[in-house]
Formats: sequence, structure tokens, C-alpha cells
Amino acid sequence: MPERTHAAHEGRGGTIMVIDDDPEMRAVLRDVLTHEGFRVHEESGPEQVPAVVDVLHPAAVIVDKEMPGSNGLDLVATLGHRYPELPVIVITAFGGAAIRAEARRQGAADYLEKPFRMATLLDALRALTLDRTPLETHDV
Repeated sequence: MPERTHAAHEGRGGTIMVIDDDPEMRAVLRDVLTHEGFRVHEESGPEQVPAVVDVLHPAAVIVDKEMPGSNGLDLVATLGHRYPELPVIVITAFGGAAIRAEARRQGAADYLEKPFRMATLLDALRALTLDRTPLETHDV
């Protein structure tokens, strides 16, 4: 079931999906992103993400690598296959060079290890979403 979509400064930054099982991390990301003019849609896990992407057409996705019952990198691969132009940023507290390489191999547009500076995330989102047209669905 879809969680919530929050809007601020309507339309300026596009919709960002945040997929993280940690409600506190989602809240921090939501607050920062809405303050910067992005609309935010939150999910606590990957189960509904492809269906929600079909409806929301987000400008980008931020996904945590570690979630109960699912690996965020599997979601990155699924999204990359179905929506190759959708930028996905992987965030993780359990990273390293091998995880970074795997995230990139699975199709991640960027990769950040926690703790990270919010300015770094915002710079990445702005670079990835600048002048993007709405996402088109690609069937598998």
C-alpha cells in the first residue's frame, strides 16, 4: 500500500521517491527534500514501488540498500530494467567499494554511504533531475 506523498513549493523540483524501512531516515529526507522544493513519496519497503512508479512518474528514487526481507540492490536492478531513464540513488550504512561497484552494475545513478552530507544528496538529485521529461513506462 502506498505510503504518503508530501508537497512543498509545488512543482519546482519534481517527485522523489524515498524507499527506506527506517521511519526516522524517511522523515529527515522528507523534511530536507520538501524544503528544497521536491515533492516526496515515501515507501517503507520495495514491494509496491514498481506500481507506484507507474502512477507517480518520479524524477528520481532514493533507496536504502538494507531493508528487512529485501535487498535494495534488487530493487535497483528491477527499476533499471523497467525504467532505464529513472535515476536511482542508493544510500547505505553498510557499504564499501564492492557494494558501490555492485550498485553501479545494477544501474544506480549514484551511491552515498551513511552518514552523508545532505548537500551532497541534493547536488546529486539536482544533477540527475535537471531538465528531465516525464518518465515513460517500459514493459519487461
